[in-house]
Amino acid sequence: MKKLLIVLMTASLLWCRPILNGRTVYLAMEDDILTLDPFLHDDSITHSVLSNIFDALVSFDAEMRIVPALAISWENRDEKAWRFYLRPGVKFHDGRKLTSKDVQYSLERAAKTKVGHYLSAVSRINAIDEMTLEIITEEPAPVLLNKLCFISIIQDNSPDPLARPVGTGAYRFVSYAKGGEMALTANQDFWGGKPQIKKAVIVAIPDDSARCQALFDGRVQIIRDVDERHLDKVKNNPELEYLSRPGLGVTFLGINFKMAGPLSKQKVRQAVYLALDPNLLISESQFEAEPTDQLVTPYIVGYLPKFRSQRPRVKEALKLLRESGYPSGFAVDLEMSRTAALRSGPHISRQLGQLGIKVNIKGYDWQALFDRLDKGTSPFFLIGWSNSSGDASDFNDACLHTRVKGKYGNANWGDYSNKELDRQIEKSQSIIDSRERVLLLQQIMLKALDDLPYIPMYVRNRTYGVSRRLSFHPRQDGRIRFFDMEYSR
Repeated sequence: MKKLLIVLMTASLLWCRPILNGRTVYLAMEDDILTLDPFLHDDSITHSVLSNIFDALVSFDAEMRIVPALAISWENRDEKAWRFYLRPGVKFHDGRKLTSKDVQYSLERAAKTKVGHYLSAVSRINAIDEMTLEIITEEPAPVLLNKLCFISIIQDNSPDPLARPVGTGAYRFVSYAKGGEMALTANQDFWGGKPQIKKAVIVAIPDDSARCQALFDGRVQIIRDVDERHLDKVKNNPELEYLSRPGLGVTFLGINFKMAGPLSKQKVRQAVYLALDPNLLISESQFEAEPTDQLVTPYIVGYLPKFRSQRPRVKEALKLLRESGYPSGFAVDLEMSRTAALRSGPHISRQLGQLGIKVNIKGYDWQALFDRLDKGTSPFFLIGWSNSSGDASDFNDACLHTRVKGKYGNANWGDYSNKELDRQIEKSQSIIDSRERVLLLQQIMLKALDDLPYIPMYVRNRTYGVSRRLSFHPRQDGRIRFFDMEYSR
């Protein structure tokens, strides 16, 4: 808490300056980025921030349709060969011209990192000439374009790790202070046109109330994740606008299978699932969300449209615990972000307490929690995963599949392994017939919901508080891009 207060005090001092000519936007996010290197994370906040600096070969528009980015066009020479034609005249922020060598280097480097699962189908990358690139996949890859949206293009032979980002995006990197702010300036040579917003400053404010207060005070013009407790104050302020859009991410409980204990038993996990009441949890936690019994949202390919599970069923859960050898319950540490620990932790603890499960809630700063997850030291955790490609293979490849370095399981923080699921996940990569592929993705979901390595809870809406001086339209994937904004007055 002392660290958080210091960060907030420092940030407030940094904001005590005027908005320059009405062309600067101050944005408050709910957490800080994890890194400036686009390949050393697969975090939604970091993706959002860095999407202002870097471009990919292709991109999603605001409604999740694939559109050209650094590749102006592409074609399939056969089922396994993709040829991309680069956009002419694109320059990096330091003035260097973009070539196919930069793209080849970026994809080959990314394949060995935290975002490697997006390229698990790729076997070879060839620079045909300066402006033409070919990607060869091991099998047909029907959703390759969706995956490429997550691979930022950096310069050939960039430092590793990348400490000062140089991209081709609409904004140039100026400065960044961990726990403080990031400053960006418009790239006047951006291939997509001149940005209307000339400067952007991004500040992380994990405390929900403090983030809203910064908006009320005019220190920021836009915040993400509006605290429900301040919702009426936002809606009733004539200078502010409240915006909400259904999210693509599911919040769930995850289990560490490397640590022997009650949760390693399937019936215990099923008991936990049945004891929880997501509707009540949402109401008590006071945020805008919908309960879910699945690991992807209704907007994702692979969702089960007719699957419903009535929860809570406490008597059935108690019976499963008795059958598992834990009639009196057990004790467990549950780790989550500090914000979640304050808002949701006590309610989760109370609900599981009905089974005799004594839950010790532990809250961490986002970076510290991520580090614990990455090292596999978190025994039981609350986390969210956003299928921002619009396809369940995101979750399957990263979270469900057994860890295979550089290919699968990069976010399989609990070291879960199911060989049958692995085979089905890999098979789903190469099925071209869309109906057949959807059926297989749904079979994978059913198996995951039976074994429950992750226990689904709810889908939070992505909400925003915005100054009415600013024209802003939320994207389906939740990313905030300053290029899409302008001052309306």
